[in-house]
Amino acid sequence: MEAEPTTHALLAIFREEVGSDRIGPDDDFYAVGGDSLTAVRVVARATAQGMPLRLIDLLMNPSVHELVEHLRSAGGGDPEEADGSRARPGGSLVDPADRAAMPARVLDALPASALQTGLIFQCEMAEDPGLYHDLIGLRVTAPYDENLFRSALHELMDRHPALRSSFDLGGYAESMQLFWGDVVEPLETERVGTVAEADAAVTAWRDKQLSTALDWEHAPLFRCHVAAGPGDTFRLTVAIHHAIMDGWSFATVLVDLLTLYDALLTGTGHRQPEPPAAAAAEFVRLERAAVDSPEAAEFWLALCDVPPLLDRERYSRPADASGRRAAVLPHSLFEELRARAAEARVPLKSLLLAVHCWALGRIAGRTTDVVTGVVVNGRPEIPDADHVVGLFLNTVPLRLPSTSGTWAGQARTLWKAEVAATPHRRHPLALIEENLGRHAFDVAFNFTDFHVYRQLGALTALSVDGWWDQDKASHPMSCDFTLDYPGFGSGLLISFDPDLVSEKQVDAYVSLTVGGLHAAARGVHSAETEASNG
Repeated sequence: MEAEPTTHALLAIFREEVGSDRIGPDDDFYAVGGDSLTAVRVVARATAQGMPLRLIDLLMNPSVHELVEHLRSAGGGDPEEADGSRARPGGSLVDPADRAAMPARVLDALPASALQTGLIFQCEMAEDPGLYHDLIGLRVTAPYDENLFRSALHELMDRHPALRSSFDLGGYAESMQLFWGDVVEPLETERVGTVAEADAAVTAWRDKQLSTALDWEHAPLFRCHVAAGPGDTFRLTVAIHHAIMDGWSFATVLVDLLTLYDALLTGTGHRQPEPPAAAAAEFVRLERAAVDSPEAAEFWLALCDVPPLLDRERYSRPADASGRRAAVLPHSLFEELRARAAEARVPLKSLLLAVHCWALGRIAGRTTDVVTGVVVNGRPEIPDADHVVGLFLNTVPLRLPSTSGTWAGQARTLWKAEVAATPHRRHPLALIEENLGRHAFDVAFNFTDFHVYRQLGALTALSVDGWWDQDKASHPMSCDFTLDYPGFGSGLLISFDPDLVSEKQVDAYVSLTVGGLHAAARGVHSAETEASNG
């Protein structure tokens, strides 16, 4: 493989996907703004252009020059292995007898993933209709035409099979996700005359959804509500269960729906790429390979077999994370942190994770072996996989051996741990905990740059504001670091179970984390310096 054309091609892909013409061949992809979803697109595009890569290749060789050298030494690799072309329609993963027994209206089916079945099981155990029942609401400034909006919703459901799916957990040889044809759009419309009436309609509908358990066996597993008025405005609320999609997918659904409606209002076509049909089946295949991997089981056991942060033995139920804290932080702080991360040649996520683990250690009174759950992306490395709607996440334990040292050093330690974990990232959390014999972690960490929402700024017939959201996970404490989240901005969102994590602990964590972020952004040398100042 010739180095110069490959360098130019990879450099063009890096620049286009990250959105910067200033990236050079020696720049670290993750340090200049690349993230897990962008990495999937880079790998897929490179493979499609005859440069077969895997996600682990980009993690281990994050600059263009390093990738070119890797491709040269690998001799071109195996394109079929890299691009996921072995994926087949969902039927190839379904037992023929099960397939024959399915109703005629079922267009396709897949074995439910371990995370899907685990989420449903937790919801049944908790008997809490609000658990993993996610809602997002917003105000749309545009005329509301119910027929056009219903047409946009119909096209949305046609584009994304997950929106036409249900689950059957006992009628076949294994638990199944069934994808149906011609599912009626789940749209409720109310006409209102004042802002107060719109607020009341939204609140009543939200409360009804959160108090009503979903019927897993009947599609669809999402709902839409519109309070139309006053004037050329309407309030849109969408409720979706986490078992059918992750947070990025939820954002994609909202952007697609509003884009489709905008196109119908203007009488123009939309340019949304068609999601690859094989992505969901490929994810199930990859997860099954991870389930069958003894190496993965051994890797996770060695990583998280340390004393837990919390005593949860007396609690048999899933956590009731009804407590909330939020810290809005200036976007400029994250830009400064990104610059410090680039100097350390790590992603911004790793620096945030270092501060998070240090703060956890402080509130737990621990300076060694701090384990936290980290949400990881398991989307298949195929073209346009980021446009697919589904549940492609896993939450895995990562350990910081010591909270002492420099921020950069801790971030590099955690980055190396995440790179080492990448080949095993799809090994289901339920199996990790089964092997460990207890919960693998008590606090979960997530970092998301919701750049997909920026597409809404290009719409011409409508505009949006007034965002709000509501969700509930089953971890004792979840810490979500976010960039450009509508209605919130950039900062830290925390949910917690007050029976497992005290408000005093949560407030201390927020104070420590915010202080640590500012210290890391200023280039303060070490976590100990910040601790002594605190």
